[in-house]
Amino acid sequence: MKMNSAGIAGCPPNRSCEESAARNEQFVGECLKKIRKAPDAEEGLKRLLCFLGEQLECDRVYVFEEMDRQHIRNTYEWCRAGISSGIEELPYVAKKDLLPWYGQLTKGENIIEPDVELLREKDTLIYEFLQPQKIQSIILSPLLAQGKMYGFLGTDNPPPEKMEHISVVFDVLAYFVCSLVSQRELSRLRESYSHKKRPKTAALHTGKTVLLVDDSPQLLRLNERVLRPEGYSILSAGTLWEARTILHKTTPDAIVLDIDLPDGNGLDFCRELRARKEIPVVFLTAHSDAQTVQEGAKAGGCALLTKPYQMEELQNAVADALSGVNIKKSEGIVGKSQY
Repeated sequence: MKMNSAGIAGCPPNRSCEESAARNEQFVGECLKKIRKAPDAEEGLKRLLCFLGEQLECDRVYVFEEMDRQHIRNTYEWCRAGISSGIEELPYVAKKDLLPWYGQLTKGENIIEPDVELLREKDTLIYEFLQPQKIQSIILSPLLAQGKMYGFLGTDNPPPEKMEHISVVFDVLAYFVCSLVSQRELSRLRESYSHKKRPKTAALHTGKTVLLVDDSPQLLRLNERVLRPEGYSILSAGTLWEARTILHKTTPDAIVLDIDLPDGNGLDFCRELRARKEIPVVFLTAHSDAQTVQEGAKAGGCALLTKPYQMEELQNAVADALSGVNIKKSEGIVGKSQY
């Protein structure tokens, strides 16, 4: 959807369009006031969605965030009275169910569908996904930062006459929603570190080295922030090749290893490693099936965490691995993860 200099899709640069742009700017200003008055980022997100839903007269306004390579999860929502909760009925969505829309979102394009019924013939898969949820119209705006997709801001069943206005407003607000999500993560990290100060734990792990292996730079940084305050020294690798290079030079006390990597499988890597060295391994995976858990145990892993997982789960899994606890599957609940 192309935007001209006035800011309204398909609108010529005349007085009417300038007035619409001014109204959009004023509305965004009111949204930012709601955010600034909130005591923290999480409350700011909730207040923003409530204000949008009430002012724009939609059925739902929501935020979906990246969960793993296959899924996105519904983390925040506002629902009009009498409308069922999407978080309760659809806590996460497989990206394949939104193809080709998801591809458009990752390119920075808004999704604006004023009549879902028209998709019955031209995009059957998306129609079959939306229709049971009683969605007649929908707008989605991507949450992008430095070219990376973090999720999207969306609304169901907005009034037809407000769709262009909402699309323009969402374009602007998506930046602030992305910023609030980042602030929320930092706040949760600080809270985790300050809760029950861990001087004994940190002292216990001082001198221990953990190798993190994951192809997501963001997850590597976040896991490092979670583990470093526990007293560990951290090494990082984005591929199995990089991990092998590190292991030729040093022997870490534990490895946190993603199973699906661009240059190989973490399970095979663990089997290869255990033929030469006894290093406890904590697996990370997007697959929560029993077979993956069994394969992790057979490969010699000490624990398997299913993404998304809680920060404390990672801390406990690494500590247990160092103390020799056998493999177990994370009991994390979708929607309560901090990642």
